Amino acid sequence: MSLRKHPALKIGLAFLIVLLLNIQPNWKPLQDDWRVLRGSTSFTGDSYRAISDAYARQPWNADWAQSAGFAALAVGDYAAAQTALQKTASLKGWTPELHIALGDAYQGQGLSDQAVTEWETALPDHLTDTALLTKLARVYENKGRYPEAAAVLRTLVALEPDNAFAQYRFGVVLSVIDPPSAPAHLALAAGLDESVQPFAESLSQAVAAGLDADDPAYMAGVIGYTLIGLQEYPLAKASLLNAVSDRPDFAEAHAYLGLAEDRLGGDGLDSYERALALDDTLPLAHYLLGLHHRRKGDNDAAIAELKRAFDLDPANAAAAAELGSAYAELNNLQEAESWYIQAVNVASEDANFWVLLSQFYLDHEIRIEDAALATAQKAYELAPNLAEANDALGYAYYLNGSFKFAEEFLLKAQSLDGRSARINFHLGLMYLDTNRPDEARQALNAAASLDAGGPIAEAAIRALTTRLGGPSPTP
Repeated sequence: MSLRKHPALKIGLAFLIVLLLNIQPNWKPLQDDWRVLRGSTSFTGDSYRAISDAYARQPWNADWAQSAGFAALAVGDYAAAQTALQKTASLKGWTPELHIALGDAYQGQGLSDQAVTEWETALPDHLTDTALLTKLARVYENKGRYPEAAAVLRTLVALEPDNAFAQYRFGVVLSVIDPPSAPAHLALAAGLDESVQPFAESLSQAVAAGLDADDPAYMAGVIGYTLIGLQEYPLAKASLLNAVSDRPDFAEAHAYLGLAEDRLGGDGLDSYERALALDDTLPLAHYLLGLHHRRKGDNDAAIAELKRAFDLDPANAAAAAELGSAYAELNNLQEAESWYIQAVNVASEDANFWVLLSQFYLDHEIRIEDAALATAQKAYELAPNLAEANDALGYAYYLNGSFKFAEEFLLKAQSLDGRSARINFHLGLMYLDTNRPDEARQALNAAASLDAGGPIAEAAIRALTTRLGGPSPTP
């Protein structure tokens, strides 16, 4: 054996190089990292730090890089995951699993286009990977790529026919791009999960109505309207665009398209104006335009449209109630009261309008002893399990000094809707006036948290500050 190949010489030369470069190798940290990892059955803060430390000490180690990437994904450190996964690929080449993981890292950073590219690259090797198919279906749908979403969902439901979520999403997407095929999957979803049954049935009925009418534009319009009711605003907009494309003079579809655009955070004004240009006597378009102006804070413009809507359709209690709210915001309480009364006259069996009238009296502390209490009692009589009705009645009793009855109805209201800032605020006030500071603080803090930045939060914080020395510190 030559000296150049002698093992001892190799070790000696390596040691000499270390000394010359003043490198101080210390294997103990790596040993400590490995000990932490061996004791971890999942990625915890400690195991993630151990992996990251090991990777930082040996960045040339592909296994450490990959482990660091997957660990970063697990704890939600997506930027670090991206860096480590790309480093892994540069060290040992790409695999479908790395593409999927990198897609997850991109998605975690809100970079959905890059995520889709990575997932699509991996898909040919993972055609039966239901987790990957689900991710692709969601991102395709979010991007409005409905045919691609449907294709992926078709594969997913073939692999998992008992997947209620996939069956429902497939049916909803099909209602826009292939309506006759939607009801079968909606029915399957309803049979698998009763919680989706009312939503699936309403959409199936819309499709059936369209099929009976044998009118593609009408079908797209009624499906779009139904999807708005289901809060499926992007799909609703797509369906309504189909409706007005098939029939440009479809005034109702233009009006609902404006509503979908508003709900998506856009501006539906052009669609409302288009609807009214086609039919100025359409109550729906005036009503929705009035709501649009209300959302923009222009109550004067809203009042003009809402009055026109009510004149054209005197049975529209919602328009009357919106007029009451608009006038209340303008501090014209006399007009506000008359329109709220008009609403309950039109829909005398609907508890919601009695609640609104009662809340008007209670919020402005007018007619507390008679009208406020009487209207709250009527709302409760019509809907004894409606949280808002119990709250109105409880608060009316509170303002009238009947604390025993106030507590009974406010606690019931809270049990029906514990996340209502209004209900918690009223409970807090009642506890303050019955000398229960701990319960008052808890309820008022809840109200402030649930309506952060809103008027109820401001009132709750004011009550906490003036009567209890301030709100509890945020944990």
